Amino acid sequence: MKKIFQKISLFMMALVASLALGTVNVNAENQVQSMHVSPPTYRILLMPGEKYSDSIVVSNGSSSTRALKYELSIGSFSEKSKEGGQDDYGTVDHISVSSYNQMMEWITLEKTNGTVEPNGKDIIGFTINTPQNAPAGGQYATIIVKDVTDRDNTNNGNVSVQSSFQFASIIYAEVAGETKEEGSISENTIPSFLLNGSLTAESMVRNNGNVHTDAEYTLQVWPMFSNEEICTNEEKPETSLILPETERYHAQTCELPAVGLFRAKQTVKIFGETSVVEKTIVVCPLWLLFLIVFVLVALVLWIVMRVRSSKRGRRNQSED
Repeated sequence: MKKIFQKISLFMMALVASLALGTVNVNAENQVQSMHVSPPTYRILLMPGEKYSDSIVVSNGSSSTRALKYELSIGSFSEKSKEGGQDDYGTVDHISVSSYNQMMEWITLEKTNGTVEPNGKDIIGFTINTPQNAPAGGQYATIIVKDVTDRDNTNNGNVSVQSSFQFASIIYAEVAGETKEEGSISENTIPSFLLNGSLTAESMVRNNGNVHTDAEYTLQVWPMFSNEEICTNEEKPETSLILPETERYHAQTCELPAVGLFRAKQTVKIFGETSVVEKTIVVCPLWLLFLIVFVLVALVLWIVMRVRSSKRGRRNQSED
């Protein structure tokens, strides 16, 4: 029994050691991995029957300690979810060609692989050959850059962990011609009651057209009896790019004092549609709510007791 326990102990120690080595090497790779792709997005106009040429830049940062190898490919682009957000605004997918990602078949890359030295960069040209019969409206594609650096031979002969990184430049193109610009706003809401000062104004818009557009969001908040704004982005509204025939949820936030009465106004715009909602907001923390309820209950009980006492007093007087 003792020998079995010793073997199990040795096995667990070896497993922990191997995991530790793997973790060290992963962290080391993360420290030297510094591939970047620019620009992250393009917004271009394509003319049917004409060529459009541009380039992307694959760079290896100054913090890198090794040359990095990469491969290029073309992918489609579609929205990931209604929630969106700049960090997960879309997803790179190799999917069947739809009416809005035909452009991935029009793109030709100058080359499909290369190596970037530390603190160096590669400029890779690409050409979009727009067909004469290309449909007017939005077209979307991605130029995918995959880090395929061989990381098998790590320092000091330690156990290595292979990893790869993938980046993409997103191309938002509009093909000239007869486009449909039409949108709708299905939701524009501001809460009337908050238990804390974190205000979130929400909205949902839909692009019913055939070309992408920027929806615009403005939030303004004032104290109930003052015109001095607590929050405002009126001069620089938030925006989100919305693809054709898709919906987009958006949330704007504002930090308010923990207690008080406020006025809020949210304006949402897409194409020619505008929605404005204004609300009075009560901010009352839970402890204050309980205190108010306690005071009200105590006041009601006091009134009831006073009424009963008064009735007893009148009854005693009538009996006398």
